[in-house]
Amino acid sequence: MTDILIRNDKDSVATLSLNDLPANSLSMPMMGEIQNQLSSIDRDDSIRVVIIKSESDKIFSSGHNLKEVKGFLDKNDTDSQIELFSTCSSMMKQVQALSKPVIAQVRGIATAAGAQLVASCDLAYGSLDSKYATPGVNIGLFCHTPQVAVSRTIGRKPMMEMLLSGEPISSERAVQVGLINAAVDSSELESTVAKSCNDICNKSAAVIAMGKKSFYRQSEMPLTDAYDFTSAEMVRNLTLNDGNEGISSFLEKRDPNWSND
Repeated sequence: MTDILIRNDKDSVATLSLNDLPANSLSMPMMGEIQNQLSSIDRDDSIRVVIIKSESDKIFSSGHNLKEVKGFLDKNDTDSQIELFSTCSSMMKQVQALSKPVIAQVRGIATAAGAQLVASCDLAYGSLDSKYATPGVNIGLFCHTPQVAVSRTIGRKPMMEMLLSGEPISSERAVQVGLINAAVDSSELESTVAKSCNDICNKSAAVIAMGKKSFYRQSEMPLTDAYDFTSAEMVRNLTLNDGNEGISSFLEKRDPNWSND
């Protein structure tokens, strides 16, 4: 791992800190490091939750590295352009496919693919001064790929407003449209995220992993297919030791003893 991405593990939580300052762009090296760490985390049973944050208080992530993009453009290197956006899409899908919940902890501004990363995380909390934008239209490069994750997180009208205006939205607006879960004072951001991590760590790892996968699969299905799929998942969930333990502990009015099968 290079110094553009810092990983710190503590109390079953892996924190990935973007450290390619000042812009924290999602360059090919940065995305490669994120993917490598996510793959490692997915295999690590000791990790229950992942936090993605920035070492900067001013920029969470500026999105793609425009110098890198311009270099590919100047060389007429279409293959590298395709690889860049394919890698980004693969990374975003990897965040959602991860068996552990991923939380974005946002200070500063998250733009373009940076906002896409926030939207791709399972949960997101921002400081009151955080901002979010899909400003590609301002430089003649529409935010085609960022709109995929963001539009699946917020409504169509707010998404089109962000895409067509290119203007950033405030943390309050981001909460209102559902891009982030909450906006809190900067001094309270870490404790807010820590509480969310603690809540998750107190649940069954096996059930959380199964539930996260189920959530994203059913969300892309027609209604009838979604109910058929999730009904089968409910039955499968009951076959887990933790499914039986959870119900038993509730009926017996005691704390569950998760086996995390």
